Amino acid sequence: MDVMNFIQKAAVAVLLAVTVAASPAFANDAAEQFVQKVLDEAQPYLELEDEQAQLDGIATLVDKYVDMRHIGYFVLGKYARQITSEQKEEYFPLFEDYARSIYQEALTRYSGERLAVTGSVDRSEKNIFVQSKVANAKPGDEYADTLIEWWVHVNNDGEMRIVDAGADGIFLSIEQQETFTSIIADNGGPPAGIDALIENIREKVDD
Repeated sequence: MDVMNFIQKAAVAVLLAVTVAASPAFANDAAEQFVQKVLDEAQPYLELEDEQAQLDGIATLVDKYVDMRHIGYFVLGKYARQITSEQKEEYFPLFEDYARSIYQEALTRYSGERLAVTGSVDRSEKNIFVQSKVANAKPGDEYADTLIEWWVHVNNDGEMRIVDAGADGIFLSIEQQETFTSIIADNGGPPAGIDALIENIREKVDD
């Protein structure tokens, strides 16, 4: 896989998702159905009162539907091509544990709520942004006006995977990319900066 080519396409897709597009965009029924399937599978976990069971259930869905490898490269930004094979062996397992915890935290905010797809926008042949809202929210409720978006990427085999999620235009991977690249830069750039990032993630995972 050409990592930098993926990152460039991903960055363009996200930029278009949070700004006004200059060209027409269309809904994608298949992507909407895919995300609704994920949300439907998440619903029983969001209704659980046992916190650990809820977290375990969400972790299962994240492993099943989220493309951690793509996200792991994306959040490295311009440094993705400079990570060594040895660093990858440490980085990716740690990153997956860390990212899984972020998705768990993000989704448990909607405990007891029902999420439903409301539409989608094609940004390219392989990148679709699917919108959802809290379906059972009443006017004035905390999440009544919250727009939850899911970036769906279609791989070369035609398989759909989630590669980012966000609420009201703030995407998880974009925030992480800013943090990760800053850590790498502040520690002298690769390879030492990537080593520092790995240790930073390790500390968060072990905390």
